[in-house]
Amino acid sequence: MPFVTRLSCRPFIHAGILLTFALVPVWYRFRGLFGPFDALFSAGFLIFWAMFWTIGLWLAARLPGFAVLRRDRVRRLWALALLALALWAFLSGAWAYTRSFQPGVTAGAALPLAVAALFALVVACYGPPARLIVTALAAGLVWNSLLAGMQVARQGSVGLAGLGEFTLNPLNSGTAIVQADGLRWLRPYGLLPHPNILAGFFVIALLALLAWLLARDTRRWLLGMLLFLPGLWGLLLTFSRGAWLGFAAGGLAVVPLLWRLRGRERAVRLRFATTCGLCLITAGLFAGLYWPFLLARTGAGAESVELRSVSDRAVYTEFAFRAIGEAPLVGLGIGNFPWRATWYLQFTTYDLRGQPAHHVFLSAWAELGLVGLGLLVLTLVFGVEAALKAPRPSGKGETNAESDEALARVALLGGVIALAVIGLLDHYPWTLIQFQAVWWGLLAAAGRVTAEPARAAP
Repeated sequence: MPFVTRLSCRPFIHAGILLTFALVPVWYRFRGLFGPFDALFSAGFLIFWAMFWTIGLWLAARLPGFAVLRRDRVRRLWALALLALALWAFLSGAWAYTRSFQPGVTAGAALPLAVAALFALVVACYGPPARLIVTALAAGLVWNSLLAGMQVARQGSVGLAGLGEFTLNPLNSGTAIVQADGLRWLRPYGLLPHPNILAGFFVIALLALLAWLLARDTRRWLLGMLLFLPGLWGLLLTFSRGAWLGFAAGGLAVVPLLWRLRGRERAVRLRFATTCGLCLITAGLFAGLYWPFLLARTGAGAESVELRSVSDRAVYTEFAFRAIGEAPLVGLGIGNFPWRATWYLQFTTYDLRGQPAHHVFLSAWAELGLVGLGLLVLTLVFGVEAALKAPRPSGKGETNAESDEALARVALLGGVIALAVIGLLDHYPWTLIQFQAVWWGLLAAAGRVTAEPARAAP
């Protein structure tokens, strides 16, 4: 009986969704499972199997919630745009730059995007309450704040290689550091391959916690504040300028919406003002301790590390426009830009390797053409519209659970906006399976279907 199947699968589907969000800050891959250019490379990541489990159970339960989603015009358009983007990515293998000598590149990049798109569809149709996703992200914030602090304090790895921690030494070339007055200072990685990526997780988790900072429950506000301040310190320690900008943009976008839901209550206003004051004190303390590094990071000096960072990005941006000029409508094929950049580099004197352009929308245009870029933009537009149209409590007779759920949805939307802004300066929301999952998954959760799926007759 389909209804019985749906009831029995629901807790396991929700568990898979929450586990996926919990695994965003984990880079661990099963060793020796598929080669670097294998079409199934992404299947080596733990998060892939969490999504695979979730999608498989949802399909086995006969797509609960999908009929409700189809009846909503905006959500239907969002789903069509996202699935069309994933399909277009697979089709790009037919004309991809590497199709003749590395055909697995395109399939290897299209597969995680498709899995992330299907995962987001499950979240939109049958996901858990947004407040549970906030809890999953808050749990990740706890251990990542601790790990980031330990890595900075030790100025190196903390011995978690078995969990995927990279070998970190600020004296080694290639390690991400900030430098001032000849001192090389390690930026924390967590269990991810770069501090900027760790910063991206801090951003979405901190913005999600805004739902707790505006909660009526004093205990939840206190817990949120106790988690938010160390998380903010961890974000600052990454020295990720793009993430700082994304955090500010996401906050500015959703705080007014959150304030409309809860700002009328005097106790909430006082607690939120207290939190803002403590955050300013935290930021001031950080600035006092790390002022020389902050100056270097803002480009106020002539540190070679910072100059190189800016110049490298400019090179890949130039290459992206060159690639767009070659195939403006259909692109080079998903995942193919780093290979084409490598070809460009052989005619230069730059000491660089092929990398993605540090701009999500340029990357999408270079790899999938105007068609892919248009589908990406439409997915974001329809997804944000669905989130903004999600039902909000009227304030009359609302329960705390309904109010908290509305806060959580808006807070998760802040993470979506932040990642879009980060994508103007970095590529990982487009290129890494962890952030493909969280970008589209948060968008789906913010605009999730609220009506229960229709119960089929036995």
